[in-house]
Amino acid sequence: HQADSVLHEYDKKHREFAAREGSEGLGGALTANKCSTSVDRAPLASACLTLCGTALARGGRVMLGICAEDAAAGVNALKLWVSALGLPRGRLHGMDKDGEPIDMSNFGHVYIKYNSMPSAKDPAGSAILSGYGGDFRGVYFNPDLCDGEFRQFAVLPLDL
Repeated sequence: HQADSVLHEYDKKHREFAAREGSEGLGGALTANKCSTSVDRAPLASACLTLCGTALARGGRVMLGICAEDAAAGVNALKLWVSALGLPRGRLHGMDKDGEPIDMSNFGHVYIKYNSMPSAKDPAGSAILSGYGGDFRGVYFNPDLCDGEFRQFAVLPLDL
């Protein structure tokens, strides 16, 4: 797949930025985050759309791991990605307690784990929001094409 090549190349470049001597942030995240803001998003978006479509057509799952500055940015990224990729929407756990909304204004950095497949407890497209202590900001994209190959591309721009 050309889409695989595009995302593998981005992933490699992103990891190289994070591993550079003198890189900043936990695991070089702050330096790598700067890399993700300077890339041409169109080929990345197209590649994600292609691999997502292939995964869904083959009965595979698509998982997203969203690392964001706060709950509002994380939920916004979740909505953007799910809509752009035509993924199912399910429940979002972690922003309420017993059905009552939690004030998320001072929650801090978040990680949202999204799964396009249903689980024993949740419908397809459900996600879990939790706190996140890392410095990376972006999306881990994990499409399962049902071909035995593990694919995870990171850390893609939140607004891809």
